[in-house]
Amino acid sequence: MRIAMAAALAAIVAGATTWLTIEVKANRLVWDHFDEVTPGVLYRSGQLNPEQLAEAIESYRLKTVVSFLLPGPDVEAERRLVERLGAEFINLPMPGDGFGREEQFRQVLDAIDDPTRRPVLVHCARGTCRTGSIVALYRMERQGWMIDDVARELERQGYREGWICGYVYGMVDPWPSDAFPGVPPRADDRPTEPAPELGPLPGLSRADRTPEHGGTAR
Repeated sequence: MRIAMAAALAAIVAGATTWLTIEVKANRLVWDHFDEVTPGVLYRSGQLNPEQLAEAIESYRLKTVVSFLLPGPDVEAERRLVERLGAEFINLPMPGDGFGREEQFRQVLDAIDDPTRRPVLVHCARGTCRTGSIVALYRMERQGWMIDDVARELERQGYREGWICGYVYGMVDPWPSDAFPGVPPRADDRPTEPAPELGPLPGLSRADRTPEHGGTAR
């Protein structure tokens, strides 16, 4: 009797484990690497299934979804879903290591900077390398994070290679956007005033000036 009960229990555990493995691999139990970067502005994730993506758009009132995956039937299906729900869809195919072109990163920041296009969700397949690289640039350029802080966040999100921070740091613009909240105006855009004319030093006539005072030697 005990042997039969143990065998039945083992079968139940094995069945539950198999079911759980299938559900996790199908991404139905958890939102893969989903996280708030800046609430109301930027969110990140791995590839969500259609039900999860629809729920994310509704729950977080997403206005833009950016995918870094290569074009294909799944990407087009995602585009149709996102647009049907009233959000903008952007596909910026990027290599899996996250070493995309700077103009791709700038397109994402343009969307983040535009109040009419955010909140923004950025995602790749797993939400680590490609997604991590754009979030790294956002952290450094828009929020002033140091490289060590960005590296720790990348590691927390599952990134282990260690190359992204240096690559992204090379793109950082120290004066990214005059319109973005908290960013001071660019130095070359600041109003300039003509320098005041300096009069003679007090107590010295032209005849009294010596070489150290800017005059000529006698």
